[in-house]
Amino acid sequence: MLRNYLTTIPYTKFVLIEDSVHARGKPVLDFLLKTHTQRPKNKIHYFVFQEPFGRAKNRLEHNSLVLYDCVSDKLGWSNEAKINDLESLIKAVASNDVIFIDSLDHVMYEYGLAETYRILNILKNQIGVQQIATILHQDLIEDKLRIHQLLEHLSTLTLSLQPKEDADKGRVIYTYKKLGGKVVKQVEEFWFEGENLVTQKVDKVDPKQIIEKALAVDINPETLSTFKIGLSDADKKSRDGLILPYLPRQENQENVENGRIFYEFDAVDDWDEEDPDDDLDI
Repeated sequence: MLRNYLTTIPYTKFVLIEDSVHARGKPVLDFLLKTHTQRPKNKIHYFVFQEPFGRAKNRLEHNSLVLYDCVSDKLGWSNEAKINDLESLIKAVASNDVIFIDSLDHVMYEYGLAETYRILNILKNQIGVQQIATILHQDLIEDKLRIHQLLEHLSTLTLSLQPKEDADKGRVIYTYKKLGGKVVKQVEEFWFEGENLVTQKVDKVDPKQIIEKALAVDINPETLSTFKIGLSDADKKSRDGLILPYLPRQENQENVENGRIFYEFDAVDDWDEEDPDDDLDI
């Protein structure tokens, strides 16, 4: 499903790829760029803020691709006219234009967060811009949560790449905002077969099934402890044969009779038949 959201026409307006050193998003951005270059009607504006411009020019050479050098002369020391101004691009965009920015961290370093947000918002609302695609390296920003919330609010498709759990497959959490207002949030695995992106939905696990599965397993307490818990038959026999010091021994009980109390009546029992109250002077 993620592949369809990335490549289906009409394009989702603003694609934000969030990556880290443990989960690189550049291959996904390159795949999206290649998809646009295969459609000749698309004019692509690619702003290079990160890698050396000469290397990017050799790597990204294509007829429909216009590269902007935002690396070589950041301070404007050369006398050449600057063509890397994002403001000038806003006024020059035409129909079927696609914007690529690599990377958004470096744009914020140069323009600031507020100005970057304003420029992206203007580009997003431009009718002529078909799609904006950019990448954000989360390792290079400090206030990650605040920046993530701001850009996710602005973007229509946010991809958050997760560290790999499998050697061959990556995992991505994405949020897609449909035109009708519905928001789709999904987790998918992705990998590349050659230069082709393949995605697969990760099914959600029912917590009840996990609990039932855990309860169905016969747990042996012996395997959970570092000391011996249960008793063998030999241990039980030895325990039953042990006589504790505060208990009477069996051999001493054999010659001991049970305790009894005997009462013997007198041969002539002297019963006093007089009333003991006769002596009272009443």
